[in-house]
Amino acid sequence: MNAQFFIIGFCLLWVFMCGRIWWVIDKSHPWQRHALAVGAGLGAGLFYLLGTLLSSAVKPKPEPVVPASGESIRVSPKQEK
Repeated sequence: MNAQFFIIGFCLLWVFMCGRIWWVIDKSHPWQRHALAVGAGLGAGLFYLLGTLLSSAVKPKPEPVVPASGESIRVSPKQEK
C-alpha cells in the first residue's frame, strides 16, 4: 500500500509542478497553456500506469505450497445423497 501512495504522490507532484508552470505562462499564449495542461494530465496518467506496472513486477510472488510426501495428503470419500 505504501508503493501505491508513493505513486499517487508522485503523480500529484507532477500535476502541481505543471500547474505552477501553467500559472507562470502569460494568458496571451493560450496554446502553450493548453499544451501544458494536456501534458500534465497525460504525464500523470503515464506515471501512474508505469508505476503500478513496475510495483507489481517488483513484488515477490508467493511460492506454492507443496506437501513433502503423499502421506500428508488425506482424501475423504464422496458422500452419497
